Amino acid sequence: MGGRISDIQALDDDFRMVIVASASGGVWKSTNAGTTWEPIFDTYGSASIGAVAIFQRDPNIIWVGTGEANVRNSVGWGDGIYKSVDGGRTFVKMGLEDTHHIARIITHPTDPNIVYVAAQGHLWGYTGERGLFKTTDGGRTWVKLTNGLPDDGRTGCTEIEMDPQNPEILYAAFWERIRYPYRFLSGGPNGGIFKSTDGGRTWRKLTKGLPQGEVGRIGLAIYRQNPQIIMAIIEHGFQPPRGSKDYEDMTKLGSGVYRSEDGGESWTYVNRYNNRPFYYSQIYINPLDDQLVYAMGTRAMISTDGGRTFQPGFPGIAGDFHVMWLDPHCRDRFYVGNDKGISLTHDQGEHFNFFDNLAIGQIYAVSVDLRDPYYVYVGLQDNGVWGGPSNSRDFNGILNDHWFKFHSGDGFYTAVDPTDWTTVYSESQNGRLRRNHALFRQLSVNITPRQDNTYNWKEKIPPNKDPERPVVRMNWNTPFILSPHNPRTIYYGANFLFKSVDRGDHWRVISPDLTTNDPEKTRRESGGLTRDVTGAETHCTITTISESPLKAGLIWVGTDDGQIWVTRNDGQTWEKISPNLKGVPAGLWVSRVEASHFDEGTAYVTLDGHRSDLFQPFVFKTTDFGQTWVDITSNLPEGHCVYVIREDPVNPLLLFVGTEFGAFASLDGGQHWSPLGKGLPTVAVHDLVIHPREADLIAGTHGRSAWILDDITPLRQMTPEVWEKEFFLFQNRRATKWEAISRGATRGHQLFIGRNPLSMSQVPPSNSPTRLVNSAAIHFWLKEKPAQPLSLRICKPDGQVIKVARVEADAGLNRYWWNLRADPSATAVKIFRRRMDSLFKDLQGKVRGELKKDLKKLQQQWAKAVTPAEMNQVWAALTEKFRTLISRRLFLRPLRGTEVGAGEYIIEMKYKGQVFRSTLLVREDPLKGEK
Repeated sequence: MGGRISDIQALDDDFRMVIVASASGGVWKSTNAGTTWEPIFDTYGSASIGAVAIFQRDPNIIWVGTGEANVRNSVGWGDGIYKSVDGGRTFVKMGLEDTHHIARIITHPTDPNIVYVAAQGHLWGYTGERGLFKTTDGGRTWVKLTNGLPDDGRTGCTEIEMDPQNPEILYAAFWERIRYPYRFLSGGPNGGIFKSTDGGRTWRKLTKGLPQGEVGRIGLAIYRQNPQIIMAIIEHGFQPPRGSKDYEDMTKLGSGVYRSEDGGESWTYVNRYNNRPFYYSQIYINPLDDQLVYAMGTRAMISTDGGRTFQPGFPGIAGDFHVMWLDPHCRDRFYVGNDKGISLTHDQGEHFNFFDNLAIGQIYAVSVDLRDPYYVYVGLQDNGVWGGPSNSRDFNGILNDHWFKFHSGDGFYTAVDPTDWTTVYSESQNGRLRRNHALFRQLSVNITPRQDNTYNWKEKIPPNKDPERPVVRMNWNTPFILSPHNPRTIYYGANFLFKSVDRGDHWRVISPDLTTNDPEKTRRESGGLTRDVTGAETHCTITTISESPLKAGLIWVGTDDGQIWVTRNDGQTWEKISPNLKGVPAGLWVSRVEASHFDEGTAYVTLDGHRSDLFQPFVFKTTDFGQTWVDITSNLPEGHCVYVIREDPVNPLLLFVGTEFGAFASLDGGQHWSPLGKGLPTVAVHDLVIHPREADLIAGTHGRSAWILDDITPLRQMTPEVWEKEFFLFQNRRATKWEAISRGATRGHQLFIGRNPLSMSQVPPSNSPTRLVNSAAIHFWLKEKPAQPLSLRICKPDGQVIKVARVEADAGLNRYWWNLRADPSATAVKIFRRRMDSLFKDLQGKVRGELKKDLKKLQQQWAKAVTPAEMNQVWAALTEKFRTLISRRLFLRPLRGTEVGAGEYIIEMKYKGQVFRSTLLVREDPLKGEK
């Protein structure tokens, strides 16, 4: 699953070394032109990236500016600028933390200490830092450049270009913009294009031939061969309709493309094209042909006459284009990034290699079915709705071709009928709800509530007298749920709550307008200088719905304007409970309500303040139907706006939340929170789901696709009583002996490989083995680290011991993997030991120098090896180190016992003389039972 690309930079002299900035999925590096990629920014402050830069004379120096500059409604924010001096292996934060959105970074061509940063500043308020910043000491200190530049606290820098022949000459573009939850405004009186000829010390505004008055976002490009040639794409309020007399009159300056051939001193208006400026506004000149110009937009536009005319280009790689990198040595080669990901062409865009090996999907919501293995369904920003398996039975792992797409557009909520996995519901922008067939995906039915399929529409909904203020409003991400009591029942949230009892074929309105219905916030007016009414800013809408699993018709609802409601009788009466929520600013976006699985009056709510320029977590709990609330935000970090909360259906004290920067768990009902950071990169977690059968936690991340935390069963058993114990052996999740179904391994290396569950072996693309190696997880708790390894035995129900191990352990939660094999027989162990002794003896006569020390060390380990696992560890080290010296006649395979059959097994562990027991169920692959 791909996602939006915000910047691409490559080495001028070697296009194969390329750095890619994902809009919300971190930074990626390739040294082989995209055949393989490495994430190099996984553990730092923000996954929202606005710009990257490489110092061309030393590519070990890489700069990363956090906070995307294409500031759509779902954009994340950054925490400053970072620098690497080792090619991206490590980064150090270098300041500018409060800029939030960095649009561009440029480095001096010969002095690595001189760097310029264009910072747009906070998006949701006129706070923080914004403008153009310069360092002359490699980022240790920064100076804001203001002499002749806007410094009004509202106008930020969105573009900076340097003359390729004279680094003292700079061009900067400034832009005023602000977002509210209900409106976006682009444009202001102080924006424009500015020029410096003294390295940024002084600036002057360029005006000759440019439109006067308020301007919006601006993109700039300089021709490498002749820096007097500059192109600009400028947003302006004068936008006459195509075909009108004013449109044809190019003396009437307005929004569009401008060209200068004297270093910006004068400009010619060459084209009115400017598609959705706030989201695109990028223009490029081919470095070897000044007549070849590219303008980004919903479609990529190409000009062969210096910008005077444009034609759509780049077939086969979809739309919403944001960024290019053009090879300065090859006219026809460039990278291009769009909402789908990154592509490379060698023939001027006639054909592309699309890199679908970058997992940077921007998931809004996630759901699961009850197949075995279960499937995961996700809604993605501008990439539709997809489904795929949680494990694949393929040795290589979960591959792209295991996944399938339902439909395009922006994908949001999904849900699967738990009694019929072939019925999948999905929602796309502006509330379009579909019922799909999971196998025949073209069989899709539009079931969106409308006047013609809603029985009581006229009775409940007043006439729509003003089309600019719609009476029925759907959020960009419209929530719906299937009732936990009857999957044929659907609840759908607009500003009214709708209910269907026939899978969406017909509906009833079961609530009044549950929002504030503020006339200022419901007006369909957004964009500022350029009208941009797509539904992304539709406000005063329902954002979250939860029905109690304990009582049908007990429904909790939250809205984007801070309202929280509950009905105990399926909508006959409603109670507003948000006024009871103390200590929270009014009107904050309610990101999630979660009804408890254990008590009818208990629910959880999270609020997200970032759209109000408030960056702190809010998590609350009620136990009395919302009459009172308890703040359980506790130690969640400042800045971590919370998007989702889930209560475990087995342990009421086990809670999970997803935030802008990760996921957290609480084992004590929210009194304390711990990060779920192992393996999960820094990324926004927009949704979490607990699989009802497998006890997996599935995270839908907005930037790094879908992740699964396998097996939370030990967390479910981690009660406060267990914490106080010196030792505790948990009950275990069942283990499965998955069979292998491989479609061959000749796949090359340009592919995405997702991890199968950790209980399944996984190998890189190669000749496939005949059987998968499966394992079972055995969990135990230790209050303190033991002095010695612990003893573990696995027995059959009749007491026969089939496996003995010594387990290294640490304080805390421990996991031991059993490979579902019995220990080898005593005879097999005796033969293996004899052959290993012979091998050591043979090697003693062959090794010299330092190898003798290595051999002696392994012999000492061999003398202490007792269990088959310990013997195999020595064997593996010995064969790896001395493979070329081992005689064929003495070569041997590892010591292995027989694979166990399906059934129940007893786990025994000894701690301080006491024996603890639990059970483990092993089953065959369920595929064996299908007919």
